[in-house]
Amino acid sequence: MRAITEEKFEELLKFMEEKEIDVLMIMDTEYGKNINLHYLTGHPDSAIVLLTRDGETVLIPGDIQLAEKYAEVDEIIDLRNYDLNFHMAIKDFVENRWKKSSLTFGVHENILYGTIIKMKNNISQLKFFTDPIQITRILEKLRSTKSDYELNQLKKATQISNKTIEDIKNFCINAKNETENDLSFLVRKKMAEYGADDVAFESLVGNTSRSHQLHCYPPASNQKYALQGLALIDFGAKYKGYCADITVPISFGNLAEEQQRMRDFVIKAYEAAIEIIDIGVPLWKIHEEGVQMLKKGGYDLPYALGHGLGLTVHDSPLLIRKPSDEYSLKHWKEEYVQDGMVFTIEPGIYKQGLGGFRLENDVMIKNGKVNVITKSEHLNF
Repeated sequence: MRAITEEKFEELLKFMEEKEIDVLMIMDTEYGKNINLHYLTGHPDSAIVLLTRDGETVLIPGDIQLAEKYAEVDEIIDLRNYDLNFHMAIKDFVENRWKKSSLTFGVHENILYGTIIKMKNNISQLKFFTDPIQITRILEKLRSTKSDYELNQLKKATQISNKTIEDIKNFCINAKNETENDLSFLVRKKMAEYGADDVAFESLVGNTSRSHQLHCYPPASNQKYALQGLALIDFGAKYKGYCADITVPISFGNLAEEQQRMRDFVIKAYEAAIEIIDIGVPLWKIHEEGVQMLKKGGYDLPYALGHGLGLTVHDSPLLIRKPSDEYSLKHWKEEYVQDGMVFTIEPGIYKQGLGGFRLENDVMIKNGKVNVITKSEHLNF
């Protein structure tokens, strides 16, 4: 089932009409992942979709059986008829199916430049829309608010993740020589038992010697987990393709004064950001609210306060500062909290030698109400 609603599909076609784009081409391959393919077609794996200005959708998948099971499109092309060469398949469509002397393709900004060059050399009628950022932005706009179907899948992903927090608590209560990897494996196992299709991402598990890393590398290690100080686990379930994202901050034993201060200011920043979320509030102001609270303690936030959730764990929208440089402002448009948005709030403070403290929950805006749909909180053992 494709996630895009008919209303949003029509909005995309209107955009193509206004920009005189004949065909929108979205590629999702091992060389460049693009969740918009799943969003537009329901197909969950590598493929190309061609969307014409009159609404026809043609899918060119790597796995045709998977496409026949999941894709919601007008036509599925079997690449075996083209010696597994998608360039030849597209060439056939342009020259023999659409039969136009000139055809303008629009592509997403993350497409490989080499692919564009090959297509230009292979298909003489082909031109490319010269501002792919506009295509990226319209798709981000469409994905930034979710349909009822999408909200239901996200709610299920968060429910599975919430249930797993109890298993994390029990692990920490009984932890002796267990490792970060032991906790990572447990979380993966439990979420699968509770109905998750997969993890939304590899769980980031850091004891007090590694929790200062924004994204632990490696994601989990064979180091003992329950060391005195600040630890965390950043994890989430994936359900029907939709991703949850939670960070649970954990402390073992008595904390040093500075560690307590880090904890207190993160919690204050989190609460301040949650407090101002409402329909119509600019997203950058929510980011700023959290950042200013951290600055009162002398701390900085080295990333966006939050990000959208959906078919990818970092979806639209993004809760980040208002840009100040001329180039970024040129492509920036103020976004506001809207019904149907789902995003994280995740302030954190990180200091090597002291560890890191990040509190992250997922927020859903539905029927005009602000709902914190995950249940992370500081766990102290």
